[in-house]
Amino acid sequence: MKKILSLIFLVIFSATFAYAEDVTLEELKSQITDLQGEVLKMSRRVDKNEVHRILDKVDIGVELRSRVESLSYKDTRALPMYANDMLGLWMRGYMTTFDSGSAIDTATDGMGLTDGFNDSYMITNGATHGSQFQALMNNLNAQVSPSTEAQEFQMNYAKLVGFSAIQPMMTADEIAAAQRYFDDVLQANASFYNAQGDGAPGGAMGDDLAGMLVAGTSPDALVGNLTAAFQGMGIDATTAQMQAMQFVQFAVLRYMFDDTTLTHQEVNTFKSMFKGIEPRKYEHNNSSLFTNKLRIRLNSKVNSNLSFAGRLAMYKVWGDATDVQWMDGTYKSMYLDGNAGAVPTDDKIHVERAYFVYNNAMGPIDWHFSFGRRPSVNGPGAENKEYASLGGSPVSHIIQWQFDGASLQFNFENLIEWLPGSFVKFCYGKGYESGWGSSNATAANNGLIATPEVDDVEFLGVIVRFYDDEQYKLWYNYAKGVGVTDGFTGSVVMPFSVTGQDYDLDGEYDEYMLDPNYTAGSSRTEATAEVGDMEWHALLAQGETFGFSWFASAAMSKSHPDGRSKAAMYQFMDQDRMLGSTDSKTGTSYWFGIATPDLPFTGGKFGFEYNQGSKYWVSMTACEDDTVGSKLAVRGKVYEMYYHQPIVGQRLFATIGYQKFDYDYTGSGSYLGAPVKIEDANAINTMMAVADKVEKIYASFTYRY
Repeated sequence: MKKILSLIFLVIFSATFAYAEDVTLEELKSQITDLQGEVLKMSRRVDKNEVHRILDKVDIGVELRSRVESLSYKDTRALPMYANDMLGLWMRGYMTTFDSGSAIDTATDGMGLTDGFNDSYMITNGATHGSQFQALMNNLNAQVSPSTEAQEFQMNYAKLVGFSAIQPMMTADEIAAAQRYFDDVLQANASFYNAQGDGAPGGAMGDDLAGMLVAGTSPDALVGNLTAAFQGMGIDATTAQMQAMQFVQFAVLRYMFDDTTLTHQEVNTFKSMFKGIEPRKYEHNNSSLFTNKLRIRLNSKVNSNLSFAGRLAMYKVWGDATDVQWMDGTYKSMYLDGNAGAVPTDDKIHVERAYFVYNNAMGPIDWHFSFGRRPSVNGPGAENKEYASLGGSPVSHIIQWQFDGASLQFNFENLIEWLPGSFVKFCYGKGYESGWGSSNATAANNGLIATPEVDDVEFLGVIVRFYDDEQYKLWYNYAKGVGVTDGFTGSVVMPFSVTGQDYDLDGEYDEYMLDPNYTAGSSRTEATAEVGDMEWHALLAQGETFGFSWFASAAMSKSHPDGRSKAAMYQFMDQDRMLGSTDSKTGTSYWFGIATPDLPFTGGKFGFEYNQGSKYWVSMTACEDDTVGSKLAVRGKVYEMYYHQPIVGQRLFATIGYQKFDYDYTGSGSYLGAPVKIEDANAINTMMAVADKVEKIYASFTYRY
């Protein structure tokens, strides 16, 4: 347009010059100045008209929230130091050695032998030589203190090496496999003790110890021979038998921990051993976590029948610019399609919503259909805390998960006068696309089966608003995930990886390989198998009474398992089945909230919310805007209080708030793995830290226009 105006100016100037008679230089300069002024005025009017035309077609809105949070994690469960160090050394190949003169095993134990374990580890983890490691074995010895964990360990350990007492419970193939395994243990340990020269435990045993460790010896025979040898050293019979048992246990552990490849039987023994380890408790505080959240709203309307709605989002931590986090066992540490823009990461702009709506009518029934990226976050129930209605469709209690799909809605308020604002909406969404960019390297046989049968995950839903007279509303929401898989496409930084080999292709790994993530490299996550269906129900009532804005919601989730994960990591962590079971499990949750009318003098509002979820409660709310994680997914209780103070109405307001998360069970938000009471969690449950209680204080300024 400016080029056209310049051309007009040139034409006018040329014409003026051509027809001028006796024009002085000063007059010519004055005419040029006047013409430049006119062109500038015309340009401004044109620019203004263009902006006006654009704004007639597109409505642009902006919301910016700057927030600071103080987070306090209390009684968080995690591996104790000696168990964590044991895993770290093991994965790096420094936990054990069978090499003579190894730099990691030079000291001798009380029997005069190097023991094959890392000396620094054994000495560091107790005032006496390896006392915590030794205590672990003592606590797990069913003959000393019978318990569920100890008995499970003894059972798996006995099956691993083929003790005669357990053989009646084993198949012939299992007995043969156990004997082969024990032969390998004996061979490795015999070589180890031969390398010690004459340093055998006492003259009574002399060099005969290595001779006892020969292939074909049963564990019972070895225990008997060792017991007799210890008694020959003057040790009483009971103590001698216990030391002989522990000698064999240590021999097996040395062999297990000598490399990071484990058989299925070794994994079971490893798990049962770790179940006897009590997690440590610790506190963690982050006194100031600053974030910026930007939303850009883009709406346009062609006519009364056709419109578009979009929203872009950026959610950034001050001083951070990564889109993947270290895996902590929750969705907030994973970068997924479902939570992009809802977990603070870097300064990327994400498309939070983008869909068109076509409206029409069939007699008294208005209807519309829509396709695109759905408005599936911040639906009914979220208005009080957000200090605005952000226009989400599903009830917030069960669905806050971004997805692409379609909807079809029928409005009945013109048909049924006594049900104002009533409608029914049918929704469809894609939860996982199996045929795009998938290689399934984590699937069965470590990727040798490149494309296992994993179908797309479909989500179906029905939203019914029974009543809405602008004062009171009543909602019902049903949703179902069909063919839910064991994961979604995304990325994360894993502390270690687990791959496996399924030699007989029965869906259960026969061998596991563990590898630490030395370089903090991110990895792709994707589904390996379908694990079942999930369904949700929610009923929400909300209204305004005497100026108080309130809502109350009850929700239910139900699992329908029909498969197991083929991911080696999930099988290793006992998280390969829906809620850890082959049976359906039902969970419930309740959510209440109330906000005051505008207060005298300040015009602000106080609000309070409470929600509680049961043991098997599962929600699809990972896109909830919370740095701790979705409060509506909690298996336990959450209390929240907040205060909104308008500064320039709702265009600029300040908020201060307090949250307390009180978890009752592990795995909040996940449908994989059996929930465990926090106080009963063991080392297997806490290989990734598990929160017990979290307190958060937050303050923010929000600009919205």
